Amino acid sequence: MESGEFRRRYERKLYGSEIIFSAKGKAYAGTLKDISLGGAFVMTQAVNQVDKGDVAILSIPFTSGKKSVKRKGRILWTNNEGFAIEFF
Repeated sequence: MESGEFRRRYERKLYGSEIIFSAKGKAYAGTLKDISLGGAFVMTQAVNQVDKGDVAILSIPFTSGKKSVKRKGRILWTNNEGFAIEFF
């Protein structure tokens, strides 16, 4: 491994779907950029509404669009584009 590089426990897959997530009792819109068994990155304009350590619930639609799955996790970090979440 090169310096500064680390290996994720689970491989991330690009997703690119619109989602709804809730944090601090409020619902927000976002785009699921990528996802793995262990976590995801959510792009959102509401990034200033969440903080590192917050618990969030993502409502992720199946590709068919007919149903969705909910995943709960803790926000690991944020940046100007969105946040990374680690699932429980």
